[in-house]
Amino acid sequence: MDSKKLDYYTRYYFCNDAPIPFKLKYNDYILYIKPITVEMFAFYHDNVGILQIDKNRENSVEIISMSYLQYLVDIVMKYEEYQRMLVAILKLSLGDDYTFNMGHDDRGKAYLGIVKNDETISRISAKEFDRISYIILNYNDPNFDNRYISEDMRKAMEDYYNLKFKNQYIPTLEEKKTFMSFKSGLTLKEINEMSYRHFDMMYNQCISNDMFFSQRILQASEKYKVDDLVYPLFKKKDSRFDFLQNAQNFENKVSKAAQG
Repeated sequence: MDSKKLDYYTRYYFCNDAPIPFKLKYNDYILYIKPITVEMFAFYHDNVGILQIDKNRENSVEIISMSYLQYLVDIVMKYEEYQRMLVAILKLSLGDDYTFNMGHDDRGKAYLGIVKNDETISRISAKEFDRISYIILNYNDPNFDNRYISEDMRKAMEDYYNLKFKNQYIPTLEEKKTFMSFKSGLTLKEINEMSYRHFDMMYNQCISNDMFFSQRILQASEKYKVDDLVYPLFKKKDSRFDFLQNAQNFENKVSKAAQG
C-alpha cells in the first residue's frame, strides 16, 4: 500500500476511530475494518504476530516466492495454534459474526473465505489479504513500520535499544490506564471503550508533556544546561531508524559515564 493511501486512511478514518469499508472483488462484498479497543488490546497483542511472520527469512525459494496468504494456507495453518491466532485477529478487526475458511481456487491460488450464517458470502484474495493486514497493523499501531531491515541491522537495533532502556521499567497496560485515568479524569470504562490507537497516542502525549515542562523548569535554572526545547506536539516524530543517527552519541555518553 502506498503512502498516499495510508495518508487517506489516516485523515478520514484513523483519526475518527471509524470503520474502514473494504470492498472485495468476490461478490462485491464490503468488509468493515474496525480499530481494536483498549479492552480487547491484550487479545490483539497476543495474536497479531500471525500477520507479521517474516517468511522471507525461510531457507526456501518456494516459500519466499509465495504470497503471504498462500504461505499461511499451505504451511502455517497446519498448526491449530496459528489457526486460532488468525481467527482471533480477524474476528477482532472484521466482526465477531463472521467465521472463516481457507482453500484454493481453480488455479490453485489460496483464498480466505468469509462465512456468515453458515454461508460463504465472499472470498479474500492474496492481494486483498495483504492490504487488509496492512490496514489492521497501521490502524492499531501509530508507529508501525514494516520497512525491510537486514539481520545485521535488526541485531544492531536490538542491542542499541536494549542498552538505551536497560534501567527503565516498562509500564503494564493496567498501569498505563491508571495513569491516564489520573491525568484525564476518564473512568476505566471510558478508557476501555477507546480505540487503543487513540489511547496510546494520548498516553505518549501526556508523558511527553510532563517531560517537557520538567525540562522547562530545569532550563530556567543556571545550574543546568538544557538544549532548546520544542513542545511535544510540534516535535518531529521518532522513527525506529533514528538510532542510526543517535547510536554514536549515545555510545559516547555511556562511555563517559562508565569512566566517571
